[in-house]
Amino acid sequence: MSSVSSLDSMRRLALVVAAGLVAGACGAPEGATTTVSPPQVTSTTTTVATTVVTFPPECPPVPYRVGVLPSRVTQAPVEPSAVALDEFTSIPGTSSLIWVDADGDPAVGLVRGTLPPREYPGPKGEVEVAGVRGVAGQFEDGTWVVAWFEEPGDRCDLYTMVFYQPVTPDEVRATVASISRRG
Repeated sequence: MSSVSSLDSMRRLALVVAAGLVAGACGAPEGATTTVSPPQVTSTTTTVATTVVTFPPECPPVPYRVGVLPSRVTQAPVEPSAVALDEFTSIPGTSSLIWVDADGDPAVGLVRGTLPPREYPGPKGEVEVAGVRGVAGQFEDGTWVVAWFEEPGDRCDLYTMVFYQPVTPDEVRATVASISRRG
């Protein structure tokens, strides 16, 4: 029984008892008795539904080689677990390559298994990524995002490349132009 229904039951009982005492004190004949019955209490049961969430299997590694990266990238890609994930890199079932700058902050991310999680807020342009047509545009925070897909367009045929600030449009163009498909 919930505490709210217990309080309601106790209040009703107190009112019934008080009404009985008032009635008894105000004009009941001498020797008359007043019977007071407590309210009937019922119990309810609540069933809670359980939801099981299953994530898609992780996509295979990214099948691209990136030849040119922005100048602030200092090393080979790091494990995604080595950086804070964001709206682009935290999607279950994806496979990512993430390059960082000298401070260990994400500089570029290449994600297989998803397109950008939201629409481009402004203008976007068409680009070519390893012979495949794609789209590039800038988000409100200055992040550049490139997206493309390969046929047949299944989940693991979707790609997103994120260029975190600071980055110039020329660095984005040079990086995209340097991408080639591995064997």
